[in-house]
Amino acid sequence: MANNADAGTPTLSSDNNIEGTTTPPPSNNNATKISNDEHLIDIDTKVWNDADKASNARERSPSIPKVPAALRNSQNQKLQKWYKPSVISIGPYYYDDKDYQEAQKLKFGHAKKFIEESKQEKDVLYLKIKKKTPELRKCYDNKAIWECYDDKTKGEMSDRKLATIFLLDGCFLLHFIKYSSKKDGSDILGFTYHEMAHIKEDLFLPENQLPYKVLKLLFKDAKNSRPSMEEKIKDFVASHVPFPRGIQVTEVNLTPYHLLHYLQCIILNKQGTSSPTHEQDEEDEGRGRGRLEGGSCKNIQELRKVGIHFKPSLTSCLTNISFKSHFGTTGCLKLPTFSMNNSTMIIFLNLIAFESSDTTSNLGVISYLCFLDSLIDRWDDVKELQAAGIIRNFVGEQRTWPNFSTTYAANWYQILLLMTM
Repeated sequence: MANNADAGTPTLSSDNNIEGTTTPPPSNNNATKISNDEHLIDIDTKVWNDADKASNARERSPSIPKVPAALRNSQNQKLQKWYKPSVISIGPYYYDDKDYQEAQKLKFGHAKKFIEESKQEKDVLYLKIKKKTPELRKCYDNKAIWECYDDKTKGEMSDRKLATIFLLDGCFLLHFIKYSSKKDGSDILGFTYHEMAHIKEDLFLPENQLPYKVLKLLFKDAKNSRPSMEEKIKDFVASHVPFPRGIQVTEVNLTPYHLLHYLQCIILNKQGTSSPTHEQDEEDEGRGRGRLEGGSCKNIQELRKVGIHFKPSLTSCLTNISFKSHFGTTGCLKLPTFSMNNSTMIIFLNLIAFESSDTTSNLGVISYLCFLDSLIDRWDDVKELQAAGIIRNFVGEQRTWPNFSTTYAANWYQILLLMTM
């Protein structure tokens, strides 16, 4: 064991410990063409475009940043707790946090099983990761990592410790993904269904991410994995979209930053392949698109009074919003369906946090939610969308959505204002 330690290689002891220095995505086959007399609505209004330009002009932040201060310092206590893991930590930000030490111990057995089942060598995996650690370190806010640890050797976490975290958490994560969707997954993994549900939520928190490159290094040479680990990850992420119809992903065309970014790409249909939006760009050339330029959007009840009715879009991607005019006086606004419950709120809030950083110039989820917020002023608006089949499985008191949008919409606008300063 001493020789391995000297070489900087972690070891798996008989107690299932990993010891180091310290103990795109895909195309959506639901995509359908939109008729020539139906306009896709581009919800990227001037404020979003300005924010995009400001974001691109600023220095790029890490792909796994800390949650922006505008959200973290919110006076709403519920908002703060939704950004912090409830059961298990992934990555360096919470690795030594005392709240997760019991769950931390469980990772070792799962990591060892993944390595054994994939017929790989632990030392080989560790050295592959350690070689890439200087590059992978840049995915995180290095100052934030430094502030999380008492061992501030040379002002930063050592590459050896960071590589050990990547190896342990990455192997645990892949083993969990492999079995979590199976009928007997709870028994195999040794977690209750309640714990499994919370762990799945933890895996899509913005500060609780591993670079996707780490996962690829770990499963690239895995043996006896059918379907492939990449397919299992794709299906795992797609199963967490907050849409009753779900989204079926058929192929991977780009590498996401991490699981949360993967989820964002699927929800927005940003997969690097032909989509309804791209096709519509060609069809609409020369005749204009249904773009919302400035001004305010009327709420549901006001739109109903002027003869506009609502239908669910044929696909669930948040970008699939279209309007079809009937004789120039009435029309039909099509919106994607989604399930409204606590899980949906948590997913949306964490995607807001991710989009609010400088990591991505894509503000698709924020744009969609602000557009939806402009349509919903009161409970009658929610009921109208429920009757149309757009909002499904609504859980909570009657005024949950108006309260949700009123409470958090201000945060979205504050963030955008900060980004454009």
